[in-house]
This record gives sequence, structure tokens and C-alpha cells, in this order.
Amino acid sequence: MGMGMGETAPAAEEAGAAAQGEQAAPAVEKFNPLLDPVKVDIEEHIKAKLEVEGGLSGEVEVIGDFKVTVLDANKADLVCFKLSPQDTSFKYKVHPNLNKASQAQNILEVRDASKAYRANMEAPLVKWRLASSSEDLLPISLSCWPSQTADGTTIILEYELTANDICLEDVHIVFPCPPSGKPSIASAEPGEAVYDAGNHQVHWVIPQIDAREGSSGTLEFQAAADTASLLPYQFTAVRRGATKCPMEILECYHQERKDAITYALSKSSTYTFTVGA
Repeated sequence: MGMGMGETAPAAEEAGAAAQGEQAAPAVEKFNPLLDPVKVDIEEHIKAKLEVEGGLSGEVEVIGDFKVTVLDANKADLVCFKLSPQDTSFKYKVHPNLNKASQAQNILEVRDASKAYRANMEAPLVKWRLASSSEDLLPISLSCWPSQTADGTTIILEYELTANDICLEDVHIVFPCPPSGKPSIASAEPGEAVYDAGNHQVHWVIPQIDAREGSSGTLEFQAAADTASLLPYQFTAVRRGATKCPMEILECYHQERKDAITYALSKSSTYTFTVGA
């Protein structure tokens, strides 16, 4: 009889563990102990309006965010960051729950424990902004050459990477074009250009632009439309792993216990240029 009980007990334990496992499944999705307890997203958006021939029209605007998501509140409810010194050419805004005096020392910590981070809630800690008339903030030069033809317009667009130390990915260049324009793409190098009839646009996609892969390219297409109906066009691209504003994490630790906290970092800059508006 004792043996019988011994045999059934592990089965009962397994059944209990299985039931617990089923109940715990949603919590596992929220936090995996193998992951870092903190996720940091540093994102920048760089926007500008350009002339058709390529010059800057107005100012380049750089807007950035330093956002934190605590995945494990037991380890990181009071996560604290020591950053590299600020670049004073940018204007910064800090979340009201943070300690302003510490922030002046480049440390992001909450004002008091009642403001501790809650699990899985993204929190924007710092925002920054810069407006500049300097074309040095543009990593690429774009030159568009529209010319009248008997049937409408020929567009030739050339680009050249001017910042040779960076890589632009997911590059999209989009020209509006009505279906009546019946656009014909003569060439696109590198990447691929197609007419997206559903969205009424000529769409040129380039996976990557950098000094190694080739820093220049050309698109040529014709359309039975006037130049005004083919403008403005839009350029978008992503630069991963870097931002214009130097936002480097030197240390990440618990505000009270002072023990180091590991974190997963994602950093990116998104460029959006409207040309010929």
C-alpha cells in the first residue's frame, strides 16, 4: 500500500506542476527570466524639407526619446541610469517623476520610491530636440532633375551618401503619380522600383546604402503627367545603433541596492525628408 502511495504521489505532483504551468503561462510571456530585466529604446526622428535640386528648405528638426520598460519589477523597480555628458546644443525635457538634481549630474533616477516603475509599462524618461539650418545633419544629398517631354515628364533622381561613416537601411523613395500618368520605370540602381497602382505612387526600395555597398544611385522614370503632380516626393531611411544626440548609458543599477542591472538596448534614427513641397 505504501508503494502504491509512493507511485501515485509523483503523478499527482506532475499533474499539479502541469496545472501550475498552465496558470503561469501568461506570466512567462510577460517576463522571461533569461531576458534582461530592463528594455531601453533610444529613438530619434530627423525631419527636413528639401528643395527639388537638393538644398535644405528651412530647418532640420531632430526629436528624440529615451524610453524604458521594466520587465522584472523585483529586480528593476528602481532602475537608475548614469549617462554620458549631455550635448548642450540639444534642448532636453525630463519626466516629472525623475530627480531633477540627479539629472543635472547625468543620472536618471526616480524622485522617490513611490514613483517606482511598474512592470511592462513603457516610460519616456527624457526627450530632446534640436532645430538647425545646417545641412551637416543630412547624411545624404538628393538631386532631382525633372524635364518636360512631348508626352509628359521624365524624372531623374540621383543620391549620394555624404556621411561615409554611417549605414542607411530600409530606404524608401516615393513619388506620387496618378494612374492616368501610366509611369514607365527606365532604370533603378541599386534596389528595385515599381509602380504601386493601389497607392498611386512610384516606389523605389533600397535595402542598404553605405560606403562599402555603394554610396550613390539613380532612378529614372517617365510619366504622362506634369511635374507638379509628381511632387513632392518623400525619402525615408533608418540608421540603427546610433543617434545624433550622444545618449550613451555608462551604468545601469538599482537606486537603493546599487547592484548592477543588465538591459537590452535598441537605438535607431529615422530620417524623413519631404522634397519639392
